Amino acid sequence: MLDEDEFLGPYGIRSLSRHHAAHPYSFQVQGQTYGVGYLPAESDSGMFGGNSNWRGPVWFPVNVLLIRALLNLHAYHGEEFTVECPTGSGHRMNLYEVARELSGRLTATFLRGPDGHRPVHGAQAKFAKDPHWQDLLLFYEYFHGDNGAGLGASHQTGWTGLAAVTATLFHQVGPQDWGALRDEHLT
Repeated sequence: MLDEDEFLGPYGIRSLSRHHAAHPYSFQVQGQTYGVGYLPAESDSGMFGGNSNWRGPVWFPVNVLLIRALLNLHAYHGEEFTVECPTGSGHRMNLYEVARELSGRLTATFLRGPDGHRPVHGAQAKFAKDPHWQDLLLFYEYFHGDNGAGLGASHQTGWTGLAAVTATLFHQVGPQDWGALRDEHLT
């Protein structure tokens, strides 16, 4: 999950490993080969209405559930339990720090990069450069697995609005707070 060549993308956890871009999963049924490949944005076929949905894009609800699970696991395992994040980096983090890292990647979808561009705007020049639009943020249904561009419906304030919640959470709740919750529940 924490390998940047697989699920961990610059803007969250992808719904399918990027590994499948070069190595699509394939199987045969009655002499015909079928496959599932990594599609970081929209589908390349009309199957399922032309929407690749779960074949590579970043979905905020899934990411928030992962953040919650990591925080719960941190409350149980504590500060000493660490994992390499990202995989292969040599950098170790406890699970609270991994959850915060993932939250930061989700938030980065909406923040200006060094070039002044917000990944959520993708290649839409009107939203990216027009001074009347560039600070207006849309909460898309899902996001490109590699570049963070908003995709699908642009009014998903319910689940994509969770980006604000996770960003706020890590400014108000520290790792010691999760440890205190663990201690409280154990007694």
